[in-house]
Amino acid sequence: MPLDTILKEEIDAMIRAAHTAGRDMLYEHEVYGILRAMGIQVPRHALITSGDDVTRELLHAIGGPKLVMKIVSAAVTHKMSAGGVRMVHADPDFVRYSFDQMTTAFRDMGAPVEGVLISERVEYQPELGNEILLGFRESETFGPVLSFSKGGSDAEFFARHFSPPNLILAPVDRNWATALLESSHIHEKFRAWNREADVGRIVDVGVAFSDLAVAFSSYFDTGTSHVITEFEVNPLVFGTDGRFVAIDGFARFKQRGSLPDLTIAPEETMKPFFEPDGIAVVGVSASDPAKAGNIIVENLIRMERRDIFCVNPRGGSLTVGPRTLPIHTGLEAIDATVELAIITVPADATLPVIEACANKGVKAAILIPGGFAEVDKNRDLEKEIARIAKEGGFRLIGPNCLGIVYEGCQARKGLNTFFIPEDKFSVSMERENKVAILSQSGALGIIEIDNLKNAISPKVIVSYGNQLDVDPCDLVSYFQDDPMINVMGCYIEGFKPHAGRKFFDAVRAGSKPVIVYKAGRTKEGRKATESHTASIAGEYAVAKAAMKQAGAIVADTMVDHGDFIKTFALMNDFVVSGNRVAIIANAGYEKTYAADNLGNLVLADFDEATLAALQAIIPPMAEASPLLDLTPMADDAVFARSIETMLKSPDVDALMVSIVPQSALIHTTDKEIRDNPDNIAARITRLVHAYKKPVAVSVNVVSRADAVYNELGRTLDAGGVPTYLTANRAMVCLNAFVNHRLGRDMAHPLSHRLK
Repeated sequence: MPLDTILKEEIDAMIRAAHTAGRDMLYEHEVYGILRAMGIQVPRHALITSGDDVTRELLHAIGGPKLVMKIVSAAVTHKMSAGGVRMVHADPDFVRYSFDQMTTAFRDMGAPVEGVLISERVEYQPELGNEILLGFRESETFGPVLSFSKGGSDAEFFARHFSPPNLILAPVDRNWATALLESSHIHEKFRAWNREADVGRIVDVGVAFSDLAVAFSSYFDTGTSHVITEFEVNPLVFGTDGRFVAIDGFARFKQRGSLPDLTIAPEETMKPFFEPDGIAVVGVSASDPAKAGNIIVENLIRMERRDIFCVNPRGGSLTVGPRTLPIHTGLEAIDATVELAIITVPADATLPVIEACANKGVKAAILIPGGFAEVDKNRDLEKEIARIAKEGGFRLIGPNCLGIVYEGCQARKGLNTFFIPEDKFSVSMERENKVAILSQSGALGIIEIDNLKNAISPKVIVSYGNQLDVDPCDLVSYFQDDPMINVMGCYIEGFKPHAGRKFFDAVRAGSKPVIVYKAGRTKEGRKATESHTASIAGEYAVAKAAMKQAGAIVADTMVDHGDFIKTFALMNDFVVSGNRVAIIANAGYEKTYAADNLGNLVLADFDEATLAALQAIIPPMAEASPLLDLTPMADDAVFARSIETMLKSPDVDALMVSIVPQSALIHTTDKEIRDNPDNIAARITRLVHAYKKPVAVSVNVVSRADAVYNELGRTLDAGGVPTYLTANRAMVCLNAFVNHRLGRDMAHPLSHRLK
């Protein structure tokens, strides 16, 4: 829940005082003050600015035979590595001596010294689970992000080499804070220790940090004067006396600026890109058919559009097949409605065209050329184009993009602005898979569609380029409400400032699967500053965590991305009732490979009726089991009857079928598939669609992509049964689909969305 107004004002006053003192960071005792105000335990401590401050009464009040002394200086953040931390006996004379030594040493190094913080030495066992890092930072792209991981001096090392930090966007309630903890490996140790009460204590602090992060975030209008850009406690420890204590604290802040605009433009502003009344192609040549504009005109004519207008200041005409189109000297010369302008002229020539779009009343424009923000001299040009478009009330896709391929609908013809000759790239839109491919890279979209051509036909491909205006947030929001789209695949290289949070909101608000590959993971988008939270929670890690939290399916590789799109498209109308899986293979190693990659699926437990039914079907040397090896002695009929028996079973929610096609008794070669209408692929396809349970098939020819079994996989894919080259790939995709559906449809534990 939001911070109490009085508490918020108290914390804001602490930060203002530090700002007035000329700092952009809080000293540790000031962080302690915030934590204590929030009800979080901190060590007993005192700030001393002179040796005379050290008295026996003061040390007695702090307590303990040993004390911790820490230098207080705005120039020293990593106090331990700088020699600014000492463990001393609680003797007044020795503490005074240590104070003089520490302050003199740092002043001699030129560091300004405010004093020394003396605090109790909290006793605890420094084993995994007893030291915790909790913090948050303000991401320019996503807003406040909570971070939870193992704490202590080796927090960064642990996070990079053993277990990455668990991240979540604020605000969070207790359910989400619990999910954050339960998605970590540390939680398992608490369970082993039977310390569920301590889990609750961590969750309480996590919720408190979320409330603090929101109250002092630039993303929320909370009335505070400053934004906390980083706030970390490392470690929070479970002391031997039973306390849960924040030992070390760090915080950095800045003055609050204007509130970012997180609204997504109305969907009607996007419609002219896909269903325009009148399309002008600017940059058509009367003499060079290889020009991008000419190829786009050919594409539009091929899609039977009659509302195409060619533009070139030189005028003339363009003949494409049986049609001859006049070339208008400018947009103003077109005596008809033009809602969409496709601009193919070089970057340096675009500004007059954009001005003409505003004068003509164009509603949308696609800027095809590159050479804008990628070239320093054209950054101002890009800003001017954005200004004119905004004032003119029209939307922009691009620049540096291929634009749109859209199938259209019964009432409207489609469009294709991809300036690629048909003999090099064509899109089949025959299958009813209802997929949108939304890619910052046009080339990636082309390659992915080509790789998936046997399984899916996209309804729309958008190459959106530099995101001068339209970005993934706009596109995801628009297609969430499009009945022609069931699944969206997004390739994102980067977000504009604040657009990550907008994307998060757009995905979370929708119900359709959004499959995301986020590139740029090695460039974290910002330099790590002094805190562990900042250095281990870079922008890629934050983006990945935010997308999962929103309910997107995050692909770790481009292979995953394509496979997930196929999986979700082909199984869109399948029913997921649970996560119990059965496995059928005709080779022992494939059965084992599948079993080793169950992920969050669990092996089904068959009842006696299912076991008996299987035993009556399978070869004598095979054993009835939910992990079934049919051996090479199974033919098409045995395979099919075994599959049907498992799909009928109430104990099976999903099925993985692995076929090693070299078996002599099953029809798997290209010739056998063509010559035998009732081949194994046809049988599997019929059964899968009859029972509508998730089924993934592995056709193991990974070592021989040129083998004579290619038609087997193509037939299964084309029949709506997702097929892969290994049992591992099949299980990864089955996992992703089942887990997403359970999380969406059955209020599955939230921690599954964070893993």
